[in-house]
Amino acid sequence: MSPRLALPALAALLLAACQVPVKPAAVDPPEPVAVVKVAPLDGAPAATPSPSASPDEPAPAAAPDPMDTGAEVFDHLASRFSAPVCVKGQHNQAWRRRYAGYPVGFARNMEKVLPLLAYVATELERRELPAEFALIPIVESWYRPEAIGPGGPAGMWQMIASTARGHGIRIQPGYDGRLSPVEATEAALDHLDMLSDHFDGEWRAMAMAYNAGEYRILRAFKASGDRRVSGESHLPRGLSRTTYDYVAKLHALACLLARPERHGLVLPREATFVPLARFELPAGATSLDQAALALGTDGATLRRLNPAYRQGRVAAGVPRTVLAPATPVALLARQNAPASAPEPAAGAPAADSAREHRVRRGDTLSRIARQYGVDLRQLYRLNRLNGRSILQPGQVLRIDP
Repeated sequence: MSPRLALPALAALLLAACQVPVKPAAVDPPEPVAVVKVAPLDGAPAATPSPSASPDEPAPAAAPDPMDTGAEVFDHLASRFSAPVCVKGQHNQAWRRRYAGYPVGFARNMEKVLPLLAYVATELERRELPAEFALIPIVESWYRPEAIGPGGPAGMWQMIASTARGHGIRIQPGYDGRLSPVEATEAALDHLDMLSDHFDGEWRAMAMAYNAGEYRILRAFKASGDRRVSGESHLPRGLSRTTYDYVAKLHALACLLARPERHGLVLPREATFVPLARFELPAGATSLDQAALALGTDGATLRRLNPAYRQGRVAAGVPRTVLAPATPVALLARQNAPASAPEPAAGAPAADSAREHRVRRGDTLSRIARQYGVDLRQLYRLNRLNGRSILQPGQVLRIDP
C-alpha cells in the first residue's frame, strides 16, 4: 500500500472504531391504567381465604432485624414499590421537580423522618400492604406526629375525627389518639386494609379513597360508568384535582427514593438511628417524663414522639402504649415486665367453644385481632363491620366462626 492511500484508510478505520452505538436514555413508561373490581361497602369486606397449615410446610421465617440505617430503609422500600416505579406524565414530573427542587433540604427532611418511616414500612410489610403507603405521611405532614391541619385533621396521617373514632381512637380532653404514632398508624392501616378489600388491592384507588373517601370514588365509578384508575389520566372522572395529585405525589416520591441519581438527589444512606418500637408505659407513671427514665430515653424525645398526651401528662383511663427508641434499657424493661393475660369477657364460653370479646375503652379491631391471633378480615366478616363501624364499650364481638 502506498503512503498516499495508507493515511486516509487508517483515518477511516479509526473513525469507524469510535462510532460506538449510544444507548438511548431511559424513558419512563406511562402510568398503568387499572380496572378495579369493587366489593360492596354496605356489609363486611369480602373474606380472603387463607390456606390451612400443613405439617409439611416449613416454619415461618424469623422476623428480620429492625432497620437502623438509611440504606436499609430506602432499599427496603424500593424493592417493594409497584413497577413501574417512575412513570411519565406532566403531573408526576411536576411533583418530582417540586420535591427535588432543593436537594439538600429534601435529604435533610428524609434523614429526620427515617425512624418513623422505618416503623411504618415495617408495619406495612407485616400487613402485606403496598409500600407506597409509607409515603402518605410525607404527603400529609412530613411525618410530624403533632401536625394539625386546616379543618381539623390531625397527626402524621392527618385523620379526621370521625374516621379516627370509627377505628377506635380515643379523642378527649388531655388526649388525642390521632397524635399518637402508634394509634394513628394502627387506625390508618386498618382503614387501608378495609379499602384493600373493597378496591381489589389496587393501591392508587385505595390512595384516592384515603384522600377523598371511598364513597366518593364509588360514586365517580358509577357516574362515569368506568372503573379505570389513573392519577395521571384523571380516572375515574369527576374527582378533584387534589385527589388526582395525591396519586401523582406518591408516584413522584417513590421514584425519587428508588432512583435518586436521576434527579440529582443524594439520599442519607449512611445515616444511622435507633429503631422505634411500641412500649407500655410503666405502671404508675403519670407523665412521659417519669416514663422516659424507665425506657432509657429522655423526656423531650418521648414527648416529641407521643404528642397525644397533652403537655406530656398521662391521664387516667387513656391508652398507655407509646412509641419510643428501642434502647437496651427499654427492651430489658419490656422483657422483665409482668405478662398480662387477655381480660376474659363476661360470660366467656368454654375453651372448646367459639370465643368472644367484650369491647373495652381503647380497643381497636386490629389490636383485638392480634390479641387472639386471628385475621382482621375475619373480625370484619363475623361481626358485619366495615370501615365506618364504631366499637362501643360493652359490645361483644365474635372471634371464631
